[in-house]
Amino acid sequence: MEIGAFYLPVIGSIEEIEKGMAGKRTDLYQQMLKELSEQARYMDEHGYYGMGTTEHHFHIEGEEVSTNPILLDLFIGMQTKNLKVGQLGNVLPAHNPVRLAEDIAMVDQMTQGRAFAGFARGYQPRWVATLGQQIEGMGREAELGAEAYDALKRELYEDHFQIILKAWRNDTFSHKSKFWEIPPANTYWATHNVTRKYGQGVDDKGYLTEIGTVPATYDKRIPDLFQPFSVSERSIVWAMENEVTPITIITDVPTAQQHIRAAREAAEKAGKPYRMGMTREIVVADTDEEARAIASRAGAYVWCNFFQPFGFNAAIMKKGEDPFTIKNDFETIEERGLVICGSPDTVNRKLEKLFQDLPCDYFWLFTYNSLIPQAKMMRHFELLTEKVLPNFTDRVR
Repeated sequence: MEIGAFYLPVIGSIEEIEKGMAGKRTDLYQQMLKELSEQARYMDEHGYYGMGTTEHHFHIEGEEVSTNPILLDLFIGMQTKNLKVGQLGNVLPAHNPVRLAEDIAMVDQMTQGRAFAGFARGYQPRWVATLGQQIEGMGREAELGAEAYDALKRELYEDHFQIILKAWRNDTFSHKSKFWEIPPANTYWATHNVTRKYGQGVDDKGYLTEIGTVPATYDKRIPDLFQPFSVSERSIVWAMENEVTPITIITDVPTAQQHIRAAREAAEKAGKPYRMGMTREIVVADTDEEARAIASRAGAYVWCNFFQPFGFNAAIMKKGEDPFTIKNDFETIEERGLVICGSPDTVNRKLEKLFQDLPCDYFWLFTYNSLIPQAKMMRHFELLTEKVLPNFTDRVR
């Protein structure tokens, strides 16, 4: 089992966030970069698989300042030697897929093959509607209705995914769909004689037939691919069919086990490898009491304030429940298993039960950096690395 860290980069403590506009403060952003660097270097030295950040824009409040995960990947990649870096994930409907394929390939070259890629559909209209509005319908959720808007995002997601794979798999490619024509029809290329001699993708009259992104990925490989926050069986089946590893956040064991069964069946039917990822927030301290005190002021603060209003308590609901009426506090998300905290002995027991019920190939530590003071965060990593994770994987050392 590979162990990675799934970061939602936070600027400042709860006290700093509650002063207002923390996301705009240079001192807090620099502090965040320093914290991430120290944590990444520790993971790099101890066999962790990788470090990934989500993509969110305009977070002036300071709770998810991961504006450009690819640029943040490069920052971390330049300070590490083995740790993979990637996105969990880029929101495909709001991106130009060709530019995205190029950017990830550049990071893969600059880190000599250490980039991975994660893709999501997006759920925050403040930025998805703003940045994606050039695509017809992306800024009009109220007009389209929730169901039609979600269908549009899914259609864009799948189309953009195919364009990215074509760019990575082929020296040159073309693509025509509802949203894209690559290259556009009747595009004349003035240096067609040069391209015909040293490249490819033009016809005998000088018109483009294909384009190619540069650079290629390192060794022309397809990076490891992930789909974060997979909460529906449909999404998980799609991931299996497309050799993408879904990362489930579902805590209800019967529901999650059904998703695993569906994933295995889909992978077998498609003749593709089966791989499953899972994420939980883990907080380890020297005592149970200290760990709970830390955890109660860590991810739960962001979850209950910024995630629940978007319906994210679907991750912890049981069959028949409404995610918007589940009690929204630390005690609930801890009791339902989204947060696992305690001493090394306690966390070992909880993880042993979790992995018995829900085995996975990639386990991602849902991590909120600045909400845990750096000294306590580094102690958490030390205890996790030395006393917990070696009981479940031979990768971490």
